[in-house]
Amino acid sequence: EFRLGGQEHFYLEPNATLALPLEGGGLELHCSTQAVMKTQVYASHVCNIPMNKVVVRMKRMGGGFGGKETRTAFATAAAAVAAHKLN
Repeated sequence: EFRLGGQEHFYLEPNATLALPLEGGGLELHCSTQAVMKTQVYASHVCNIPMNKVVVRMKRMGGGFGGKETRTAFATAAAAVAAHKLN
């Protein structure tokens, strides 16, 4: 008899965000995400600023297999709020 339980993959990149405040109340976010627009929506929502004031930048990614779509949102939202409030 052989049993095999559920299996999750291991994402190679850590969840990370660098949030930089911009002049005029905007934000520039450098983050590890596969969903740039979702990240922009979440950050603009938690900071209560228009989406066009949020610039999201990311480098090429590998090894995420879709797992970096929304799992990075918590780190990005926290960094965005901190940068926005402390500006």
